[in-house]
Amino acid sequence: MFSRPVFRRAALLTSSVAVAMVSLAGTADAGTSAPYLSYGSRGDGVKCVQAAVNWAHAVSVPLEIDGIWGERTQWGVVGFQRWKLGDSQADGIVGPDTGDKMMAILSQNPAMADFCYDVLPTHY
Repeated sequence: MFSRPVFRRAALLTSSVAVAMVSLAGTADAGTSAPYLSYGSRGDGVKCVQAAVNWAHAVSVPLEIDGIWGERTQWGVVGFQRWKLGDSQADGIVGPDTGDKMMAILSQNPAMADFCYDVLPTHY
């Protein structure tokens, strides 16, 4: 039969492998797994983009919050990016940098921020 030291070594090895696997898996950040949003996108993520553009007053006429990314949403996002990120990052694509700025605007309404957390790409 096996002696106690063998069982201890096996237990230590098993727990070490488990810790290594968990470490490699990383942390779960729902916001970072959200897809980038751009012209032609549809759904809740686009609704959040449209709301953020409106709340930031990035456009003179508010966007319709319909979840369809068309020409007006495109121009609104580019305007938002120019204002919040600078001209060099105004590409009309909502990735984590733009998503972070939009979440900061949306956090003024906790219910909206909770709704948008899973559908806007962010760094957190």
